[in-house]
Amino acid sequence: MDQKNKNIDPSRKKRPGQTGVEANSSKRTKRFEIRFTQKEWEQLKKISDERGFSSTAIFARSVLLPKNHQQDAETKAEHKLRVQLLASLGKIGSNINQIARSLHRLKVWNDTTKEMLIELQKIQKGISIITDNFGDRK
Repeated sequence: MDQKNKNIDPSRKKRPGQTGVEANSSKRTKRFEIRFTQKEWEQLKKISDERGFSSTAIFARSVLLPKNHQQDAETKAEHKLRVQLLASLGKIGSNINQIARSLHRLKVWNDTTKEMLIELQKIQKGISIITDNFGDRK
């Protein structure tokens, strides 16, 4: 067995759940089953969709265990927006790196180029902070 697989906790998910966006990283091993009529199911699904939940299961957990699922409040739209934001920040960061590289290559250092580089470094640091904060959720 290689070192990578040795440290895997069997009670933890290897990756986030496929049903939607959620903060839970533990495997769910207990099952709770409830049956609905077709009309009840459609009603439940409609409410879940109207409230922006990515799955009916996440909606049901939020109703049954509200304190445990406050961190799962990110909707499909919020998740999509966050992913787009992170992609845009990545592109901006790449552009800043290209500009900084060009400034280094100029080899014409004066107060203006030094100040430009300092400002670019501040912007890059800000982008990294934002990316780190928004990238934590999966």
